[in-house]
Amino acid sequence: MKVINKISDVVYFIEKVLAFTLAMTLLISMVGGFFFRYVLKSPLLWSDELAIFCLIWITFIGGSMVLKEKSSPSITLFIDAVSKTYKKYLTIISNLILLIFVAYVLYLAMDWIMKPNIFIQKSTALNWPKIYFYLSIPISFAFSTIHVINNTVQTFKGEDGGALH
Repeated sequence: MKVINKISDVVYFIEKVLAFTLAMTLLISMVGGFFFRYVLKSPLLWSDELAIFCLIWITFIGGSMVLKEKSSPSITLFIDAVSKTYKKYLTIISNLILLIFVAYVLYLAMDWIMKPNIFIQKSTALNWPKIYFYLSIPISFAFSTIHVINNTVQTFKGEDGGALH
């Protein structure tokens, strides 16, 4: 299943680019907002809203990136107490439970995003369609689904790079 691994790697690259771009946009928005408000005494009405939306996107994309890196916090007391063979099976089971959860949230997000009222909502200060901001949820959960499938396949094949230790 090298295809899913390659797809996961490409998605991860896209996530890194998105996270960097959004972080820079957030920084510029906040610094610009501060500069215009306190130095020029003419506040930018939209800078806070842009920063909030960037932060929302960064949060969801970052959650997906954590799954790719296998660096999410976990309590391993039980898994550490069993043999390596059982660790593999427990890791696969936990990945399958996570996959069900992520896929279900993706389903709910897609169902929600397709509601007609979502397409007509506009942001207050920027006057942008809110769909662009709401898309952070299904996109990040689609990315998460890819990463969890890849992690499960790697664990099943024993190529998990130390996730079982």
